[in-house]
Amino acid sequence: MTAPRSKAIEGLWFEDLQVGTRIDSPRRTITEADICAFAGLSGDYNPLHTDQLFASRGPFRGRVAHGLLVQSIGSGLLNQTGAFHGTIAALTEMNIRYLAPVRAGDTLAAHLVVRERDPAPARRRGWVLFDCIIENQEALPVIEGTWRTLHLRRPAREVAAEG
Repeated sequence: MTAPRSKAIEGLWFEDLQVGTRIDSPRRTITEADICAFAGLSGDYNPLHTDQLFASRGPFRGRVAHGLLVQSIGSGLLNQTGAFHGTIAALTEMNIRYLAPVRAGDTLAAHLVVRERDPAPARRRGWVLFDCIIENQEALPVIEGTWRTLHLRRPAREVAAEG
């Protein structure tokens, strides 16, 4: 299942999230204001993010967005799909690999694909492991990793109504 880019989908229950289910986010452009605001919010004033002269002499040849800013924006974009609305109990784990720098002016999109499901935790919940990719405007991955969620099962009253 692919979430439409132009219209939010309803929350996906554990049963809806089969191996291979894909959720695609809308896009968002990173701005200079995003980078400055994140530095202030996080207290991370590393000169790779805040000092153009310093950063121009570094490995990225210019300022880059904070990796956690990029991950946070990706998370927000995926939340905007509506896929988790009312159906997620918890996001319990994120593993993140930073692959490429992101700069002001880059446009990002995020994608989740169900890798594994585990119905064992409880009668009302199940674990879902997603592969997560955040990519830039050239469709090049800038972050890859995994998310583990605890997802709610469809309520019994809804299952009975469908049957």
